[in-house]
Amino acid sequence: MNNFRAAVHRLKSWTCKQALPLWATKGIDPAGGFWESLTLEATPVKESLRRVRVQARMTYVYAHAAHLGWYKDAKQASDHGWAYLTQQGMQGGEKGCAHLLNPDGSLHDGLRDTYAQAFFILASAWRWRAFKDETALCILKETMDFLQQDLKAPNGGWLEGAPASLPRRQNAHMHLFESFLAAYEATGINDYLDLAMSVFDLFEKYFFDHKTHIVHEYFDQNWQVAPQSQEAIEPGHMFEWCWLLFWFGQYYPEKSTDYAEKLFSKARQIGINSTTGLVVNKATADGRLIDSQSRLWPQTEFIKASTALMRLGHAGIEHDASKMIDLVCKYYLNTPTDGGWHDLRENDGGLINTPMSASTFYHLIGAAVEADSAIDSKQL
Repeated sequence: MNNFRAAVHRLKSWTCKQALPLWATKGIDPAGGFWESLTLEATPVKESLRRVRVQARMTYVYAHAAHLGWYKDAKQASDHGWAYLTQQGMQGGEKGCAHLLNPDGSLHDGLRDTYAQAFFILASAWRWRAFKDETALCILKETMDFLQQDLKAPNGGWLEGAPASLPRRQNAHMHLFESFLAAYEATGINDYLDLAMSVFDLFEKYFFDHKTHIVHEYFDQNWQVAPQSQEAIEPGHMFEWCWLLFWFGQYYPEKSTDYAEKLFSKARQIGINSTTGLVVNKATADGRLIDSQSRLWPQTEFIKASTALMRLGHAGIEHDASKMIDLVCKYYLNTPTDGGWHDLRENDGGLINTPMSASTFYHLIGAAVEADSAIDSKQL
């Protein structure tokens, strides 16, 4: 248990003392918003298109950090992201947020992607929870109305965006599940918990394969599994669902605990690289590796899932969690810049040099928060 405590302290300290200060300084574009990515030397990659959902993620990261008291300038950084998100990020339509911006902040793609709306809701909910930001509360309600009035699908769930497209994705719905739970906890409005229940119903009926215990990624318009889904099982998403179902289980334990346990067991069975111990990007239901490289974010979802199972009383799981934190520090957080990260490793553990994506911070702070919460809840 002491090993777990030490590993969590290391991850939390890195988050609070290195990563949050780095992205609140080097990661901020003085002209507005956050850079899409930084080089490993913390130089902004200025020519990149900007995903609006990443701006929402970063706004959320600093709102959550402010709420926890993890970084003294967190509100200022969240305010900076929020201003950009609610101005440049809402171009191209009267409702919801856009998909892509040009490097100068002008509109590149005004698609109202449902995946992006999920993070717009998440950022809004946390802005209300952390700062009692009335504008954020209004935008939260307006974006929820947009989902229900313009994006709601007649046969369950939500369309992929406006305009609609195929295939339908579990991923967008998984993040709606997360954002609905966050909105409920921020506001206490039961309608948001009801919406989370509607996503759980989709998970139970379509996303989760009751025979193989995997999560399907893609579907046709009638919720039939799309052909590409057979070769695109993502263990990282299975771990992510495990954690989300644990969270949902705080309200409906009879519905979700068994699924969380099955997902963790199956994802660990098919998704762990025996050479490195890292979670691979893609595999098949029988464990054949499709993409044996390892991005950083699935490792953080393993940490979140394992700490969820710890809180459900699974003995010995803290060893798995602490081991993965150590692997993340070894393979990903050892960079030339304090607070930076590598995003990708080869199947033999070799480094693939890429810029550090701002998008990944959302996953990293989530892992640190959940691991720290596991210590508090268990009084370890």
